[in-house]
Amino acid sequence: MCDDDLSLSLFRGERLLIGAIRRLALGTGCPGAVAQFEFVCGWTGHEACRTLEVFLQQLALHGRRRLTLSMPGDPAVTADERAMLDVFAFAQAEAYEAMEARLFELLETAPPAPLGAAACVVAQVLAMNGCFVEPAPIGPGAQCWEASTTPSSTAAQCAPAAATTWPCQMARENFSRLFT
Repeated sequence: MCDDDLSLSLFRGERLLIGAIRRLALGTGCPGAVAQFEFVCGWTGHEACRTLEVFLQQLALHGRRRLTLSMPGDPAVTADERAMLDVFAFAQAEAYEAMEARLFELLETAPPAPLGAAACVVAQVLAMNGCFVEPAPIGPGAQCWEASTTPSSTAAQCAPAAATTWPCQMARENFSRLFT
């Protein structure tokens, strides 16, 4: 069965990651993302969120293509967002070869060591706090999932509104180069 509202099927850790990735990529919610991580992960949340920023910076720096994200709050999960979730799922499962393969798909080049290391730190902090991430299903259900993840909106549509606020110290041009 194909569920149009994929947010209902996401685990707590997956929802936390998707929300933070979208806010950080848009530059609209670094304080909000940190607060969410601190609420869920306690004192380790701040560092986990900052490490997620490093992960996104490394994607922006080394990626050879633009990634598609939905707007914050949109229940649709794009294929690129699902691929990022898979990276964290494989890191939690200590399936490093699968993680590297997924990172290669996202970057379209060999991933640098800091990218995988950042994913592992975030994944382990989430796991220590009971927030788990599952890889995308493989098999007949995968087609249904792929068909349901066409984003209704992209970060590029939100970028003009977010352009006036960039509370983090990240280089906005790197993120705008990577995410659509």
